[in-house]
Amino acid sequence: MKTKYYIRDNMLKEEELEEIIAAYKAGEIIAFPTETVYGLGANIFCDEAIKKIYHAKRRPMDNPLIAHIGKQEDVEKIASLIPAKARKLMEVFWPGPLTIVLKRKELVSSLATAGLDTIGIRMPDHPLTESILVKGDLILVAPSANLSGSPSPTSFKHVKEDLDGKIYGIIDGGNCEEGIESTIIDLTEEIPLILRPGTITKEEIEEVIGKVAFDQALFTKEVVKAKAPGMKYKHYAPKAKVYIIKEKEDIENILTEVAKSSLGEQTKALICFRENYGAYLALDFTEKIIIGDKSNIKEAIRNLYRILRDCDILGIENIFIEETEEKGLGFSYMNRLKKAGSYNYLKRS
Repeated sequence: MKTKYYIRDNMLKEEELEEIIAAYKAGEIIAFPTETVYGLGANIFCDEAIKKIYHAKRRPMDNPLIAHIGKQEDVEKIASLIPAKARKLMEVFWPGPLTIVLKRKELVSSLATAGLDTIGIRMPDHPLTESILVKGDLILVAPSANLSGSPSPTSFKHVKEDLDGKIYGIIDGGNCEEGIESTIIDLTEEIPLILRPGTITKEEIEEVIGKVAFDQALFTKEVVKAKAPGMKYKHYAPKAKVYIIKEKEDIENILTEVAKSSLGEQTKALICFRENYGAYLALDFTEKIIIGDKSNIKEAIRNLYRILRDCDILGIENIFIEETEEKGLGFSYMNRLKKAGSYNYLKRS
């Protein structure tokens, strides 16, 4: 299959817009930009298109997809019950990086929800995608537009690396502003549960609707049944082996690890915060990469997937990357880092 490219920063040409809408309605799958990561979209009411997503990504069928809408009233088309707390969150955070899990209507395909009776819904904050959803009166289900398990794509280039020749088209909307997937909150429980942390934090949500909790699955490596994307299986992972290290405190342990077996002969990258870079100058690494300021975790979040993908391109075999405190946005950063590294913390003496 020859993949079509739609290269636009802000607005699509009218003929391109019409072509994309027609393709979605005909059952094609097209990667689109959002403020979080790029998504791979299919018409929510077309089972054959949804199957194409799982095939192109090599994605397990028990991993649910998220519905993307262009206007709030579209929620009524696919959700059977919309609690008052959901409406409050929509008013404050939509369009934006928040996915709300609600009970689904019967007409929503179980292929999109991995057999669950719920559906995650969000309204992305990106002009290109908004124009497609609104003008086409479309609801698209979409996971991230990458091969399953690899770091999510935050640019057209990343999507092309993984899916060129496997999907109908890719829309280039520039680099993603947020850099990680949306926060997911389940409002079908008595106490709302955060199923996946993102750049909208627990604290921000609580300011709007009161008490919420983290799903306990976020604190364990094994998840039996995924209630949302990113909860099950290895995710966001580069090809390299990842070691999670303490800030500036693991230098002796790094040297010990590198001296073991053949690791000393392999390519290695050190990824750290700008403030800590000087502590690692004496280490002999293939690459030393600054992920951002410790005082600005959002910068590190925005850079994380790009850097992990760059390490793959460079042929890096081992990555040593600094952890941070698990609170606020740091919790979201560490969620992705632990998934990417399969919870592999550097052994400490």
